This record gives sequence, structure tokens and C-alpha cells, in this order.
Amino acid sequence: MKILYDLPISSYGCKTRILLRHKNLQWQSIAPPDGYGSPAYCQIIPAGTIPALDHNGFKLCDSEAIAEYINEIVPTPAMLPVDAKDRATVRSLSRFHDSRIEPVLRAYFGQVAPANRDVGFIRDNAKLLQARFDQLIKMVTPAPFLCGNTLSLADCGFAPSFAILNRLQSLLGFSIKLEESLRAYEIALGNHPSVKDELHAYYTAFDRWIAAKLNA
Repeated sequence: MKILYDLPISSYGCKTRILLRHKNLQWQSIAPPDGYGSPAYCQIIPAGTIPALDHNGFKLCDSEAIAEYINEIVPTPAMLPVDAKDRATVRSLSRFHDSRIEPVLRAYFGQVAPANRDVGFIRDNAKLLQARFDQLIKMVTPAPFLCGNTLSLADCGFAPSFAILNRLQSLLGFSIKLEESLRAYEIALGNHPSVKDELHAYYTAFDRWIAAKLNA
């Protein structure tokens, strides 16, 4: 039995759920008791982070570690290439997303409530985010996915990040210009059968979170 501790609003949870869907696995999503980081949750997952996996008593945190583990124990459909250099490229792109793009997007979360908005921060963070996407397109040309014509571990995190970007640009009044192949990649990713339903659920959860912040 696979238990996934996560929340609908978690982008890394969405990333992991896409992976599980693509592997045709069954799992049960459970919210961390008393919230992630709570003493009760840390009794289960000492790191206190989400997502976390409990696979028949084997507990693992961090979305990248979970992705690698699931890909090894359920090898088909493969989400890492056979060639060592190609595998390294997939891992590099996935980590680029998690360490260089997602944190810049997440930095906007504190700006959602109108009372907290800082025009200068929103502008400067947009410049940094634009630079990150400009770096990405120098690293890879999607065809249609980041590393070819099949979904890989590199793709899963980008789906919720595109959702966050789309919602926050209009809300906070900044604009990121994505090169045409990245726009095509976003569309192809959103239409993938393993992504489509999960992404729709993520948009719903994120919109509810925004509404709560705006009405607080």
C-alpha cells in the first residue's frame, strides 16, 4: 500500500502524483496530521516535509528521492533514458526546476494578499524568473517534452509551475516571455494523459488558495 502525505496545493505533491499516475499506481493521499512540520507529523516523517511516501512501512521524503525510488521499483514506463549521459541530462533539468525556477515562483506566494504586495519585489523577482526561463531554453529544446517524445522525471515538476506562473502573472501584474518552444511544451505537457487530470485538480486547489488569501 502506498500512502502519500501531501496537500492539494503542494506543487511538489502534484509533481509526485503525476509520476504515480504515469506509472499506473494506486495510492492514498493523506494530509499531514496537524499540518506539515507539526510534532505529530514529525513522529511519522521526521523531516516534516511534503510530499512523503510510506510504501508498506518504508518511509521516504523529498519529491526527487521519491521519483527515483518509484522509477526503480516500477521500471515501466521508464522515466529515465537508457544512456548514462541522457539520464544525467534528465536529472539536471529536474534539479534545475526544483532549485532555480520553483523557489523563484514560490517567492511570490507572500505577495498574493493585497496588503503584503511590494511592487519593487514583484518587478525584481520577475526579472530573475525571466532569466531562469531564458537559461532553460539554452539548455534544452523540447520535442515535445524536455527530453524527447516521452514523459520523463524532468517534466513532472514543470506542470504545476506553469499553473502557478499563469495564475500569478495576471494577479500580480508581471509578465514572463516564454520562447515559442516552451509555450508548445507547456501545451503538450498539459495535454498528456498522466498530467491532464492532475493539473486540473491543481489549478482548482491553487485558485481556492488564492481566493482565501484575497478574502482574508
